[in-house]
Amino acid sequence: MQPKKHYFAQIPTIAIFVAFAVSAPLGLLLLILKSIDKNAQKEEQSAAGLPNTPPVEIRPARTPPMPGAAAAPDPDRPTYDQQTARKRQKDLTALCTVIGAIFLVAGFAGLTDVFGLFPYYIDWGELFSSLAQMIGGGAALFTGLHMRRTHKLEQLLDTIVGGRDNIPLAELFAAAGVEEAKGRTTLQNAIEHGYFGADAYIDNRTGTLVVRGAAPQPPRPEPAPQPKAPAEPADEYAALLQQLRQANAAIPDPVMTAKISRLETVSARIFELAKQDPGKKAQLQKFMDYYLPTALKLLNTYASLAAQDVQGENITEAKQNIERSMDLLISAFENQLDKLFQSDALDVSADIAALEGMLNMDGLTGSDFTK
Repeated sequence: MQPKKHYFAQIPTIAIFVAFAVSAPLGLLLLILKSIDKNAQKEEQSAAGLPNTPPVEIRPARTPPMPGAAAAPDPDRPTYDQQTARKRQKDLTALCTVIGAIFLVAGFAGLTDVFGLFPYYIDWGELFSSLAQMIGGGAALFTGLHMRRTHKLEQLLDTIVGGRDNIPLAELFAAAGVEEAKGRTTLQNAIEHGYFGADAYIDNRTGTLVVRGAAPQPPRPEPAPQPKAPAEPADEYAALLQQLRQANAAIPDPVMTAKISRLETVSARIFELAKQDPGKKAQLQKFMDYYLPTALKLLNTYASLAAQDVQGENITEAKQNIERSMDLLISAFENQLDKLFQSDALDVSADIAALEGMLNMDGLTGSDFTK
């Protein structure tokens, strides 16, 4: 099925402005018909599944001409259709500017004549005709000036591209000082007008204007990072002993240093027992969660107080309190170490009692064993 012809949708805007300047009802009618016809054209394209914008052209690679064949056209020169489109744009720009200025001046002159007889007489027909000429001429003049600015922007884009084979759109629009939406529209018009040669096109994959040759390859996505293997848990016992050594190194007092060394020695024995028998770790929960962190906090505080240049009353009192608590901490750490052997002592007592019972039953005990 052949698509319908939409003649009203193809009416140039300048023709509507001129018609409006000549006859306001005629210009308004053409504007309404063009709008209706253009909407109908879009609806037909949507129903047929056709895009409203022209598809991106995929240009095949050029093949060398056969011997004796005519030379291929120069890709850096615009085609005949592109040259025609550029000339048409130039002529239409001049036409809009000249006709718009003429009708604008004529409408203003007619309006001056109408108001020259005010308030004695008003020619309403002449008034509306003059207003229509001013509106139509002003719109045509504005269109012409807008087309002239667009033409200059196309020339600017061509100057920026220069002799490059391709250029990123972001770089091109930044150099021209235009937004992307306006830049894309103007760039597409410049391509249709042959500013960049016969084979120029926009590569939407990479956002690049390709003037000649192949389009640049889009960057390959980087492979997803492989999940890192979980790090081995740090030895918390060694870390705690390291903190005790650091606190000891920061305290210059020899008495305190000796007491801290004793804490370090007892703690190392406790940790060694916990490593050898993981079952003992449950007995160290309060020791690990409270007593040892509190001892480290007191020692770090003592080191900070000892480093002060001025040893006032409050600093001295705080240091003395921490010094007195060291003996209590040493006793607590030693008792914690002793408690870890409690189950071993019970096991030894039970084994000895069982051994004595077996020896008595077997009559292997003498008077020396009997109490």
